[in-house]
Amino acid sequence: MSMYDLEAFLRSIHPFQLLSKQEIGKAIGAMNIAYYKKDTTLFSPQSSAEFLYIIIKGEVGEYYEDELIKVYSKGNSFDADALIYGKSDDSFVVLEELICYELKKVDFLTLLDSNASFKAYFIQDLANKIQSAKQKEYTTELSGFMMARVQDSYLHEPTIVEKECSIMDALRQMEHKKSSCIIVQNGDDYTHGIVTDSVVRRHVLFNEYDKNAAIGPIALHPIITIEVDDYLFNALLSFTKHSIKRIVVTRKGEIVGILEQLDLLSYFANHTYLVAVQIRKAETIDELKQASFDLINIIKKLHAKGTKVDYIAKLISEINEKIYEKLYHMIVPKELWHKACLIVMGSEGRKEQMLKTDQDNALIIDDDMDASVYEPYMKRFTEVLIDFGFPPCEGNIMVSNAYWCKPMREYKKEITRWCDMPSMEDVMNLAIFFDALCVAGEAKMLAELKASIFERTRGQDVFMANFAKAAVAFETPIGMFTNLIANNNKIDVKKGGIFPIVQGIRSLSLQQGIEETDTVSRIKELIHKGILDEDFAGALAEAFDTLLNLRLKDRLARSASGTAFDNLIDITALNQLELELLKDSFKIVNKFKKFLSHHFKLSMVS
Repeated sequence: MSMYDLEAFLRSIHPFQLLSKQEIGKAIGAMNIAYYKKDTTLFSPQSSAEFLYIIIKGEVGEYYEDELIKVYSKGNSFDADALIYGKSDDSFVVLEELICYELKKVDFLTLLDSNASFKAYFIQDLANKIQSAKQKEYTTELSGFMMARVQDSYLHEPTIVEKECSIMDALRQMEHKKSSCIIVQNGDDYTHGIVTDSVVRRHVLFNEYDKNAAIGPIALHPIITIEVDDYLFNALLSFTKHSIKRIVVTRKGEIVGILEQLDLLSYFANHTYLVAVQIRKAETIDELKQASFDLINIIKKLHAKGTKVDYIAKLISEINEKIYEKLYHMIVPKELWHKACLIVMGSEGRKEQMLKTDQDNALIIDDDMDASVYEPYMKRFTEVLIDFGFPPCEGNIMVSNAYWCKPMREYKKEITRWCDMPSMEDVMNLAIFFDALCVAGEAKMLAELKASIFERTRGQDVFMANFAKAAVAFETPIGMFTNLIANNNKIDVKKGGIFPIVQGIRSLSLQQGIEETDTVSRIKELIHKGILDEDFAGALAEAFDTLLNLRLKDRLARSASGTAFDNLIDITALNQLELELLKDSFKIVNKFKKFLSHHFKLSMVS
């Protein structure tokens, strides 16, 4: 990094912009670049801090008595208090390989003495210290939650019985252990089922099932499980996705406890769950509409707290799916629900759409049904979604369009045509359909069509090359000397980076028979299959996150001002760190394009 770039980088970090040019020059002259391996303890209550650290790459965790209270990443500095007061109550540990600038304690204290405003930022009166601490807690509580594991929350002791056990005996054991549910096993098979209070009430009180009879027949299955060392965030996703109140916790497949919904929420109160409850309880379309309008506030809060875009997208997608499912059940008569399959496609199917952009949805109808029966309901479905703030698709890829609302046999014909005579429109239709996700109705219909896609494309090298070619169709907006190539200071991040990554990973996934729909999960599967090198795949995922994050930041700003969305980012609105990240991301995109060209032999495709 040149002297000019380093000065711009420092000025992008508060409060270094308060320093004069001469003071910044002294700081730069005194800095060194350092590297630390993962798990290195930089300093702690037992060892004094020697430097102010400014992160270039990597992450550092701040721990208080083994509890992670803050995560520092690119562009963050720490820990001025340890240098000023000569001690630290916390430990600072490297979470991801760290590259950073180091400013010696004596040079940092000299800067404080030379600039009153700079010093005032770090040395505050008691009232400001308290206010700062509150702000620190707000901005870092989600980071702590994102790092927390299921085992960090309170787990209830499970009651486990054999399927032959009587209901009364099982209830006695449940009462003795103060459990909230009963796990019913079939020999060593813990996945047999679960019985809750509501299940007992329904069968014994209302259906007059013999309370002394075996418990096995009334158990619900399959049970929803999560591994004890998985992230609490993924437990939150499961609670939201499945509308459940408890989840079974396992360690290598063996049940170790029950995680209750209320315990999770007490660990971290998250508004997303309340929205999910609103959706579930909605009895009218207007009530459902109100719940959908709360999503923009959730996105703003999560983004402001520094949550990775991938996490935000997955959580919002789970909630959007519930909105689609609920609306489908409100509009379509019950007897028609499971004679069709409602799907979302494209970015919605990949769980990468956050703000309400164009709809991409379709309906697959059972071959025994008259497709025209669904037409009025699907037109109403589209109208209501538009009213909810989901704009109509410019390409008319919506259930209100008969092309995207038809029987299974018609979709199979289209899949054959998309694969046999691929125009660019055919390629993109197949691409968005390959990303499809069932949100209501009979999921087996979509699974059958996906299977036919894999069957039609297996071993078809020429077709796969044509399919992958779209990923390299647009120029990456970066020059030979890593300068950004902009038009009126604006860069299209979708054409320049997001689409090449999405389409390239989609192409590799289709070729390898990968059923995952979201890009990050597909990348992980490609690592597992040995198609992508783990280090490069990690860099590609980070580049993808950076591009999505910059686009989301821009769209949130436009949302606040009422400006229409597009994929153009104004580079004059980016700080120096964001510009560097954007350049690095485009470098990785170019490297990925070269990999795709070699892998699919694109130089041989006209």
